[in-house]
Amino acid sequence: FFLMSKIIVIWDSMIDQYIYGNTDRKNPESPMPLLNVEKEEIKLWGASNVAHNIASLSGDVDLITMIGDDWNGKDFSKLCENAQINLIALFSDSPTITKKRFLDSQYKQQLLRVDYEKKSPISLENIQKIWKILSTKKASYILISDYNKWLVQPELIDTIKQISQKQWSKILVDAKPYNISLFEWVYLIKPNFKEFSEMIGQQWLENTDENIEKFGKIFTSKYKTNLVVTRWEKWASLISLNGSVEHIPPKQMHKVFDVTGAWDTFIATVVYALDNGFSLLEAIKLANKASWIVVWKVGASNITKEELWI
Repeated sequence: FFLMSKIIVIWDSMIDQYIYGNTDRKNPESPMPLLNVEKEEIKLWGASNVAHNIASLSGDVDLITMIGDDWNGKDFSKLCENAQINLIALFSDSPTITKKRFLDSQYKQQLLRVDYEKKSPISLENIQKIWKILSTKKASYILISDYNKWLVQPELIDTIKQISQKQWSKILVDAKPYNISLFEWVYLIKPNFKEFSEMIGQQWLENTDENIEKFGKIFTSKYKTNLVVTRWEKWASLISLNGSVEHIPPKQMHKVFDVTGAWDTFIATVVYALDNGFSLLEAIKLANKASWIVVWKVGASNITKEELWI
């Protein structure tokens, strides 16, 4: 299999916790279900799930992310260590972001989600730390996984762009609509269809190839970037900065079981493929295959090189 050069993933990381059980007993205190816990799982999510996917594909990956000085932060660090991710943790006064999901094992249904998070700005001290880290790492690719959990400072994005230009590294962004104006002139932006519709001010846009082509070309011209839109059952469309458009269907149609983290796998596989000499179009096709594999898994899951190259 391929060898990879340095890749840095940066931004919003979370813990994804799953608590499974049965609801056979009635709740004597409330009309809500009573979950009798049978097992628990804890996984990486967000930017850390992207990094985990890259590491699973034999990648050398650094993860720069914010965590809290708390028990969840300790769990997060251990998960990264187990996944062979080089964690560069920046600490804040906010808690480590954690998503706790309660699921009925028999009916495969989510009963409740509990979030631990507090949005707060990145401190000047941490911005300076990121500058120093990126200046010495000399990454081939910088992947920004934006879940809009931390307040984005334009100064930080400008810093990342300046360093990437000096080092000839490429920036790929899984961006949220709120921050899209900060990411002009990056190599690739990857929203899902809903996010793309919001980015172009067309919240009720129909998910057709014609609309993707029309508004995708406007988008790439405005932001001076390549664009890939993930489109659920229609999977993905690539609009290149040169104006070419490619619609990439899924490997085969099937009933999607769980899309949690599938697009993290998608963007991670794009970076993996690009770093190994694939064209952008071929990288998108390989990412399609990887995402198709992980939607069969429950929760935020990673792809392995054995699964990818079957």
